[in-house]
Amino acid sequence: MSRYFQSETLCAILQYRAAEQPHRQFIHFEDSSFTYSECLHRAKDVASALQFHGIGPSQRVATMVTNGIKAIDLWFGCSIAGTVEVPINIELKSNLLIDIVSRAHCELLIVEESFLDVLIPLREHLPPILTITAFLDHTERNAELHQGAPDETSVILFTSGTSGPSKGVVLNHRANFRLANAIIDNTKLTEHDVLYTTFPMFHVAARYVSVLAAMIIDGSVVVHKKFSASQFWDICDNNGVTAIHYLGTVPMMLWNQPSRTNDSKTTVRLAYGAGMPAEVWEGFESRFNLQVFELYGSTEQGAVTMTNSENRRVGTCGQVVEDTELEIHDQSGFKVPANSVGEIVVRNRVSGIFFAGYLDMPDATVQSWRNLWFHTGDAGRLDENGYLSFVGRIKDSIRRRGENISAWELERIMDAFPSISESAAMGVPSEIGEEEILVCIVPEQNQTIDPSTVWRYCEEHLPRYAIPRYLRIVESLPKTATDKIEKYKISFLTIDTLDRTKF
Repeated sequence: MSRYFQSETLCAILQYRAAEQPHRQFIHFEDSSFTYSECLHRAKDVASALQFHGIGPSQRVATMVTNGIKAIDLWFGCSIAGTVEVPINIELKSNLLIDIVSRAHCELLIVEESFLDVLIPLREHLPPILTITAFLDHTERNAELHQGAPDETSVILFTSGTSGPSKGVVLNHRANFRLANAIIDNTKLTEHDVLYTTFPMFHVAARYVSVLAAMIIDGSVVVHKKFSASQFWDICDNNGVTAIHYLGTVPMMLWNQPSRTNDSKTTVRLAYGAGMPAEVWEGFESRFNLQVFELYGSTEQGAVTMTNSENRRVGTCGQVVEDTELEIHDQSGFKVPANSVGEIVVRNRVSGIFFAGYLDMPDATVQSWRNLWFHTGDAGRLDENGYLSFVGRIKDSIRRRGENISAWELERIMDAFPSISESAAMGVPSEIGEEEILVCIVPEQNQTIDPSTVWRYCEEHLPRYAIPRYLRIVESLPKTATDKIEKYKISFLTIDTLDRTKF
């Protein structure tokens, strides 16, 4: 796909599309539509503002914005200015927010006005904070476009840690384009397709497999702030959506909706993503009259395996894409036989298509690439024909509502509660797929813990998706001789477990 453009950078493709088809409707956000020309103009306003505030190429700017055209404006504007954007999860609060922004060494934090109440109390620990309105409030409009190169860093996305703090994944333009092109090549998207996303712009999902993919094929994309299972298909039909992206619990949430007489008459022809349960896959395709393309990937590697229309096996994540190698290894680092479960490890056949490393974490980067393979921390199984089945997570991480949650970070927050001596956070099965969070807490000696107070504390210090649904107060936690908590010995949902939804 890169043959259409001088360079695989967002600046190059945005300029190309705006020059070739300035009036083509590209982005549809709620009740508004934006052409390529309008998108470039809005991006230039952001680039001019960055230069006005003294932010140049390669410098870093944090953004904290809800889904919508303003988030896209900031993304595009940073790209054409050569500024490295650090999009912040809008659910972050307190020390988790401070930690990420400070570790990224950002020169500026650009936010929506609605987040000021959260940020103002933290301002002495953060770089200068500007609302979008204040940021754009200047008269100069003479942006110098930074064409850049495909291997230049374009974005730093923080992904959940597992045995430590969240890691900043450093991505260049080449990696971003490669992810978008993998989706296009395997699903055969064309200029006639209309893509749809409700995923946040601080993740790779919405940015590269929806917005950038639509731009590459010269299609269009519909962006909404939030996912609604009950309104999903009506939104698709009203906007002529032909391709949807799903993650995590989305397929089951749609599957569990009451059947409609027109379920099979939706405008959508294909669905791609990760998390389609094998038991509903074919029923989902039949009920909604579409084709499912399941993939396996990550923020660090983009797409690693993916099904395609010619070569697929229902219930698997497809076969490895051509520019990547994949094996299943045991705990000693040796390749296991076909159909055996082990850790998924991958490596690139082409330079520059994966992440450039974890920001300021050389030890973690080297550890993840030990033995010249990137260790995903995920368990999987390859059959004799090379089809990958995702089995689960090896790492101490919890997957809830489409988010990876570091048990280590969650436990740090819980342990800071005055009456808690120590805690253990873990994922437990959810009735809608993925996991819910159970936290076992040990009170300080002679202390009594009020669960309601703990949940209020969590609401103040944790993003909404990381607030535990279940709490259990215990006298002690099972441990090894070296004082490591043995979570596998903790029973899941016992009679003394408290459920926040019923409390």
